[in-house]
Amino acid sequence: MSEPTPKKSSLYDKLSEKNKIIFLAGVFEGEGSFGLWSKWKTKKYFACSVEMTDKDVVQLFYDYFGGCMYLCKRRKEHHKDTWRWRINGKGALNTLEKMIDYLCNRRKEKFANVVQCLKISS
Repeated sequence: MSEPTPKKSSLYDKLSEKNKIIFLAGVFEGEGSFGLWSKWKTKKYFACSVEMTDKDVVQLFYDYFGGCMYLCKRRKEHHKDTWRWRINGKGALNTLEKMIDYLCNRRKEKFANVVQCLKISS
């Protein structure tokens, strides 16, 4: 019986926790989104997601923050399948709070507005 192949260590694995957050924030800046979503037009909830063709990068978000990760079949014939990571509610708020210092001002302002809306609606 053969032994399992050990997972190859990547440069990401060698980063400090702060640098992992900075790296993930950079990917999120380019490929991520967040906002308020409604379920059955009655209850709003906060969510953030990253969608891209690179499964290994999407996996980093799932491994670090939790949430869910799933395959999105290509939408058009000339597109590729993508992978999506998504986290909702308090988990999404905690995720953005960890990355917010490393996001652009536009996203910082949007996050502040979303947090304000959530405070008003609760």
